Amino acid sequence: MLLALSAVVVPFAIGIHSQVVLDEPYGDNPMSTEGLIATGVSSVLLMFFIFLVIARVRLKTKITAEGLYIAFSPLKKKWKKITPGEIANYEIRSYRAKREYGGYGMRRRRRSGQAYTISGNIGLQLYLQNGKKILIGTQKKQAIEYAMRKLMEGEE
Repeated sequence: MLLALSAVVVPFAIGIHSQVVLDEPYGDNPMSTEGLIATGVSSVLLMFFIFLVIARVRLKTKITAEGLYIAFSPLKKKWKKITPGEIANYEIRSYRAKREYGGYGMRRRRRSGQAYTISGNIGLQLYLQNGKKILIGTQKKQAIEYAMRKLMEGEE
């Protein structure tokens, strides 16, 4: 985060220093000092907002007798429900987020299907009756394995 923040702040600081202290225009088509300050502050605030959203992202998975629920807050707060009848098969597997899905987050690839991941490399792979695939990342391999077995067996 510090490196990204520096990449935004340093050029604006150099430009402001050049125009205020050295009294030389900064760049080929210089912006006013007020414009540099306003743009620099706006850029820093936008970066903090983006980092705040990224820091607050949580993948929530809930498995009950009625089905599996997924929420990816704060980006997708509404729970997505997948019933046992929609699931043709499932497996707990290792995955490579960047290679298979283009990175972490809510991702969709034609070949790999849909993925909900935050970190790590272990996930619950669902194969749905309609042919679609959904991968849900997990840090609790044994717990999700147990809950899925109960769900698919119809036990409570």
